[in-house]
Amino acid sequence: MRKIRIRTAVNEDVHMIRGRFCFFRSPLSFCCYIVDGLLIDTGPVRARSELLPYLTDKNPRQIVLTHFHEDHAGNADFWAAYFRIPLYRSPETKSEFDRLEMPAYRRIIWGNKRGEMGGVDVPEWLETPNHRFRIVRTPGHSPDHICLLEEEKKWLFAGDLFLGTRLDYGMKGESVPRMIDSIKRILTFPVETVFCGHAGIVEDGRFKLEKKLRFLEGLQEKTLEFHERGLDEAEIAKRLLPSKQWVSLFTGGEMSPVHLVHSIVRERMNGR
Repeated sequence: MRKIRIRTAVNEDVHMIRGRFCFFRSPLSFCCYIVDGLLIDTGPVRARSELLPYLTDKNPRQIVLTHFHEDHAGNADFWAAYFRIPLYRSPETKSEFDRLEMPAYRRIIWGNKRGEMGGVDVPEWLETPNHRFRIVRTPGHSPDHICLLEEEKKWLFAGDLFLGTRLDYGMKGESVPRMIDSIKRILTFPVETVFCGHAGIVEDGRFKLEKKLRFLEGLQEKTLEFHERGLDEAEIAKRLLPSKQWVSLFTGGEMSPVHLVHSIVRERMNGR
């Protein structure tokens, strides 16, 4: 596994810190953002030493997490203690993080989590000296997922709500119907620039979110059509999504195209 390379970028007064590395020739990345002293997501444990000089330079004054996954929350308590600053997270994020048993492949890629999560419950609004952020619940990628909206600037700090305009596979527990609902909810607000947890700064963010929404709605429609014709979930995934057998094998089945199809069928069977 190669060393993590850090790249930074600035959009107005939003500072992005992006880490990139390769794992078995597959490129991986993560993003943290600092705006007006607010650190949004904390990066994985594995990148702690690489992130330290950049965060020290920016001197964060508070932290907020979009969700519990270790590439976003791995350093939360460490940075809160190191900089002696408050940590905000949803009650669901704490619960999910505390009970998480990390699969081996995630420990290898991101580094192991450390103990239980501290911090306090995130309020409906987070304020900095120059900005006011609305907290919006956006489950789908994970049950605890939230986004931050700066409505005056039309900024969306999206965590893993966006990722890209399409998905080739999903994690176990992800929900396509809930992603659709969450994107629709976000699009009722003024959004232009998306600050994504992996894709970086997306300046045509509203257009890209709308494109992802159309993809997910099309996947849902076609999945239900094939399901009504009697096809099983594996066959539906094979017809609608690229083959990602190596991903499924490496992750022990935790990441697979079938999970996206399963979430659609499951929620239809549950009356959604």
